[in-house]
Amino acid sequence: MSFIVDKNNYKLIELAAEILVYFEKHKLIEISKRILVECALERPPNVQMWIAKNIKRIASEIYEDCLNHGKCGYIANLHLTSRFLYRVVIFGRPGSGCKTQAQYLVKRFNLVLLDGENLIYQHLRGDDKEPNDPLARELQRAFYYDNCEAKSKALASIIARRLLEYDCLSRGWVLINFPNGLTDFKEIMEHFKIPPNKLVYLKCPEKVCMLRLINMPNLGQPQMNCNYYEEEMRYFNRHCSEIEEYLLRRHETIFVDASRPSSVVRNEMLSLLEQSPYLMGFKQDLRE
Repeated sequence: MSFIVDKNNYKLIELAAEILVYFEKHKLIEISKRILVECALERPPNVQMWIAKNIKRIASEIYEDCLNHGKCGYIANLHLTSRFLYRVVIFGRPGSGCKTQAQYLVKRFNLVLLDGENLIYQHLRGDDKEPNDPLARELQRAFYYDNCEAKSKALASIIARRLLEYDCLSRGWVLINFPNGLTDFKEIMEHFKIPPNKLVYLKCPEKVCMLRLINMPNLGQPQMNCNYYEEEMRYFNRHCSEIEEYLLRRHETIFVDASRPSSVVRNEMLSLLEQSPYLMGFKQDLRE
């Protein structure tokens, strides 16, 4: 999708994306399917009265099944995840394996890989095809004046726009190297038209991550040195407590111990991702 598009078409895409997320968050498709299945089995003479009487019960059972990880079987019986599109954020300290696990998910589910750092470099260099891209200019100004808040805001806008492109909407995506701070997380989880429906937090001790990083073959290349990695660790440590507290309150979060071998981490992550029940939003907001 070109950045220079008709405003009405862009608004239509945004509206369709919002509706998709609304249906997904409140389980409207699952509830509708369950109503159709039960109605077909019972064949009530007065369909309207039957729906009015049973819709609250069906919705409650679907929600309870999600909370119980599908143990009641209501969701599994409807085969709801056969065309499920994953929208995954992978977060963790440098060296925890975010890129490795993201590349696996891309191959496993045919997702679009989005890298926050690559998007920064792409827009800082400038795109000859879109010389008047306002978001690229905004990001360049933020780096010129070294305004960290403006950098995050500009990158968030660039990613939000990228998620509305056809490949992301039709295939799903996995995002790495963003978000990085609590403000970023609130922006992507609470204000994006297309928020993630899974967030993988790879938890790994700093010592293990540093050992991995200093043994990487690209050590010594520009920026890839011990001082750079130590600064990255300090930045992560300053923000990890408040981020973890926020993520613990959300249904989308999956916690994985990333100190183990990559294949073990991958299998656990995949097992948690492929559980058919899924929820979005804050845990206390489930029934609101």
